[in-house]
Amino acid sequence: MPHVPESLPENMALLAHETDTILLGRNTYQGFSQFWPTQTGAYADLMNHIPKIVVAGAGNVEAAPWGEYPAAQVVDHEVDPAIRHLKTSDGSAITVLASGGLVSSLLSSRLVDEIRMQVCPVILGSGKRYLRDLRVPVHLTLVDTKPYPNGSILLTYQPNNDATDTR
Repeated sequence: MPHVPESLPENMALLAHETDTILLGRNTYQGFSQFWPTQTGAYADLMNHIPKIVVAGAGNVEAAPWGEYPAAQVVDHEVDPAIRHLKTSDGSAITVLASGGLVSSLLSSRLVDEIRMQVCPVILGSGKRYLRDLRVPVHLTLVDTKPYPNGSILLTYQPNNDATDTR
C-alpha cells in the first residue's frame, strides 16, 4: 500500500525501543514466518530477532519455526493466564502485529493497554472486518493522533476498561 511506508520510521522505533515480545495469531504467523526470515535490512533484523509468541487454538500449531532465527513459542491453551503472566514480567511492551482475531480476544479479556491503528485514505468497498466477535463492547479513549503527508493517520487509543457496558 502506498501509504504505509510513511509510518515505517515510527514502526521501527516501536519495535526497536518499546517492544521485547511480538504476539502473532496463527494466520499472521504463517504469513510472516514465510516472508520476514527471507528479508534483509534494519526492519527485517528487528522482525527476525525480537522473540515471538504464536497464539493458536489447541493443536493448530505444533511448532513455530522462523527460518534460521529462533523459533517462536506457541501458546495454544490457557491463553489469558499466559498473557497475564507475560504482562507482569519485567520487560518492555508486548506488541501484537495484525492478528485481528487475537486482538479481539485480548480486548474482550481486557488484556490490551493500547491500540495503534493506521487509517489509509483508500476505500476498498469490501473486505474482512479486523476486530470481530468481541464478547463485550470496548470503549476507547483517543490519546494521540499523527497525520502523515499522503493522507493516512495513526490513531492511538487506550481501552477504557472501567466503562459501563451500554448494550
